[in-house]
Amino acid sequence: MGTNDADMKVFAIENGLNNAVSKPADMGGNRIDELGGAANGIVVAVKALMEHLPRLRQLPQFSTLTLPKPGKTDILIQGFGAVGAHAARLFHEYDPESAPILKGISDETGYLLNREGLPWQELFDLWKKSGAVTQKFFHDRIMGKAGPASKNTVFSNAPDNLLMESAFCLVPASPISNYLDVDPASNPSMTTDRMGKWQIIVEGANTYSPNPRRKAARRKMERQVYRDKGVLIATDYLVNSGGVIYAAHERIIPTPDHLLIPKDILGNPGAGQAWLEKNREDFAALAETRRKAAVQKLETVIRRNMEELIDGLCKDADSLPCEIAENISVRRIASREKSRTVRDIMEDVPAIGRDKTVADAAGLLVKAHGPMVVVVSEEGCLIGIVTNWDITKAMASGLPADTPLTRIMTADVITTPPDAGIIDCVRNLETHDISAMPVVENDRVLGVISGDILAGRTLYRLLQTLS
Repeated sequence: MGTNDADMKVFAIENGLNNAVSKPADMGGNRIDELGGAANGIVVAVKALMEHLPRLRQLPQFSTLTLPKPGKTDILIQGFGAVGAHAARLFHEYDPESAPILKGISDETGYLLNREGLPWQELFDLWKKSGAVTQKFFHDRIMGKAGPASKNTVFSNAPDNLLMESAFCLVPASPISNYLDVDPASNPSMTTDRMGKWQIIVEGANTYSPNPRRKAARRKMERQVYRDKGVLIATDYLVNSGGVIYAAHERIIPTPDHLLIPKDILGNPGAGQAWLEKNREDFAALAETRRKAAVQKLETVIRRNMEELIDGLCKDADSLPCEIAENISVRRIASREKSRTVRDIMEDVPAIGRDKTVADAAGLLVKAHGPMVVVVSEEGCLIGIVTNWDITKAMASGLPADTPLTRIMTADVITTPPDAGIIDCVRNLETHDISAMPVVENDRVLGVISGDILAGRTLYRLLQTLS
């Protein structure tokens, strides 16, 4: 959060090129901000939705849906910044002839509106130079009457009021958690009773929250916007994963061994920079290879997300877009988790000999911050376990600290092999009503798997829902 190219270069030179992502281009990075990774997802999503939207006409609220002709689609972009400005650019670079009309934009200084279209290139260049653009554009081009860009262009210093204007598509690309809400008490950008008329909302900012209260408010909003007003909402995490996809390709396509910064110069900024300069052409080629792979993957993923969103809404007329989006995400994560095994996520577990005492086990548990210690024989074979609960029960029973460990340990241990699947492991924990299990192979303890580990390293609760 809040890092720039210089920060990522420091991290990479300190820790190695394969231990940092979102690196600058001279390290083979994907130039996420410069390329507009997240914005690319918005553009692909809009294109895909235009192809699949006609299928929604089977739903009552979309029975009169009319799609604009190519080049006649108008959009509003709330937040003309790193995501919104690049979205405006990429819409035109993607397909200049059918690019949508940029009807309105907003930033922290206000909003601009022109029903015939704003000059996206001029606004993009101004953003690159100055950051916030709406007020500056107003002073320089509208008040100064400098050229055709001022004609029919309206400015307001109330940026939220952009959401009262109508267009085919609204792109919320501002870091605002609740751009729409039914309840004005949450201070949304706009309440649903005052919003403009749109056909689709393609979310380009992170608005999702797992907080139950926020999720309930989101569903209430979507019942009005989607179900009552007939506005399709493409949820943020189905749309704006472009930046993550770009960054991931720095790991999917790792830095070749011959380009890795030598260990003896890691942590040396001068020597590290000299290494980058020496291999400049190779790093440029690596960056381009990663970029092409990321663009192709992004196109595939975002298009599939939009198709599955429409499929889900058509199949279940009572569902809301946020519910379908969540189901898509859960299914995809669960499918990926099914291929993982206990060995992939298990953690180390402390071991203790059978001749030790309760105090020895308690000290080991405190030091390890884990759920259990395993008791092993002289040959290293599992003979029992001692958990935090066992220690607590022993102390409550008044057992002395030098009580032999074998007196409180559990000898009949539920274990799991390292090649067991994640879902099987979840079921095993539930069936036996236990919180952790040793991972055992050929009587040897390899590690431990627990509910906490599953919750931290997998979507445990989501998997429980699916199993």
